[in-house]
Amino acid sequence: MRFVLMAIADGGGQADPGAPDRAALDRAALDRAALDRAALDRYGAELVRAGVLLAAEALEPAAVGACLRYSGEQRILSRPAPGAVSRFWMLQTAGEDEALEWARRMPLTTGTVEVRRVTDDEGR
Repeated sequence: MRFVLMAIADGGGQADPGAPDRAALDRAALDRAALDRAALDRYGAELVRAGVLLAAEALEPAAVGACLRYSGEQRILSRPAPGAVSRFWMLQTAGEDEALEWARRMPLTTGTVEVRRVTDDEGR
């Protein structure tokens, strides 16, 4: 089964609105949200050694992203809310218990890890 682990920085991007470089401040906020690169590199290497990693990516800060919200016929373009996904890993595991165990091993000190199964078109 395929699962996606999504690291969500709590309140990511809560920077001073008067600061000149919003994107750099959002990156610093993500760093403060415990995305320690060396620890994440070791975590990624462990996923590779175990043969479960299918894909992994870091995303740009929410401040440089866009969000299109639908409300009937109206389309509203805005920035993603603070606490947006900052990184994700797609894993191939035997089941949810194994995916949750990998999520527990993620080297974070703050934030949230959301674990969701990737749906298959079969059985729908």
